[in-house]
Amino acid sequence: MSRSVRILLADNQPLIAAGLHHFLGSHKDANIVGEVNKPDLLEEMLKKHQPDLLIVDYNLPNFITKSHLQAAKDASPDTHVLILSSDNNKSSILDILQLGVKGYVTKECSREEVMMAIQSTAKGEKFFCHKILDIIMEKHFSPEPEDCEPAVLTVRETEILKLIAHGNSTQVIADELHLSPHTVHTHRKSIIKKLNIKSPTEFVIYALDLGLLKPR
Repeated sequence: MSRSVRILLADNQPLIAAGLHHFLGSHKDANIVGEVNKPDLLEEMLKKHQPDLLIVDYNLPNFITKSHLQAAKDASPDTHVLILSSDNNKSSILDILQLGVKGYVTKECSREEVMMAIQSTAKGEKFFCHKILDIIMEKHFSPEPEDCEPAVLTVRETEILKLIAHGNSTQVIADELHLSPHTVHTHRKSIIKKLNIKSPTEFVIYALDLGLLKPR
């Protein structure tokens, strides 16, 4: 981050809130301006601090709901929203994403991925962890009737397809191409959609067809 990001935390689970506070406190580029532990305080705190980023969980009993998040947009229009939740319901996740939130990660994500999400979302960029990307892809890229037009991969997608076909993990590919694991996963999803790949074996088949691998 080029400057300190002003962050408002909203989570009524004491241990989670304390953990986030400790984690963010170790990063000089993160500045926690306030914490919300009651839903009726969210709008007030947003108006008061006008933070760059709101990190919030909407899936807790008697806490922030979708209506609160809608009101938050009016209270502080320039504040970007990063959801940090353990919600496993695909329908409610998609419903929240329709609010236009910039970022969504789960509480099972690594510290590194959460920090990447904070950095990206604070700048107004979209960031979704692997689980949320899977749900989005399933929703928007469900199987469609096949046509005769060939799928065209980008140069980067071709590189990644070759590395996947060679059996490399996402982290190894990220290191090899100097990309983040999140970016590699996004490209992988694009390849799957374009080529209608249904199994790992098909990565190898397509790589052979494209001449990226040599038959043994």
